[in-house]
Amino acid sequence: MSFDQDELVRRDESVRALFSEMQAGAFAHANTYVTVVVFGAYAGLFAIWSNVKERLSADMVYWTGLLIGVSMMCFVAFEIFKMVVVSRDMMAMRSLIVVDMSPEERDQRKKKLSASANYFINKVVIPIWVITLAVTGATGFGAAILLMTAFIRGLGSA
Repeated sequence: MSFDQDELVRRDESVRALFSEMQAGAFAHANTYVTVVVFGAYAGLFAIWSNVKERLSADMVYWTGLLIGVSMMCFVAFEIFKMVVVSRDMMAMRSLIVVDMSPEERDQRKKKLSASANYFINKVVIPIWVITLAVTGATGFGAAILLMTAFIRGLGSA
């Protein structure tokens, strides 16, 4: 390899590392936003459910409960998974504090740990998040549609 090719490889690696950091950061912000929206949606679903439950058939009560339950279990399972991932990363970063090393070694170790964490987020966590979001949203919307039909029936019979 010539000097120019070596420089291009280093720049490419640097750009890829930057994009990885950006994507991991964007994921963190998007995930926080989604969490707030989902919690609000669950609160709304439970409020609606409590107001129309007596007007639902037994089947609709069970289907609505099942859909809400599946949605919540998927959401909570992902949050627990995320908590484990974050805890693992925090414990790895803890070594930067408790282990004696030179500043250069600490910087190199920090870069390695950050790169590893970003890689894991991009290759594992984000794809799982997308699937979880789809299942959580689909089952949550399914429950909401069932509940809204109860309102529509109530309007039709009023």
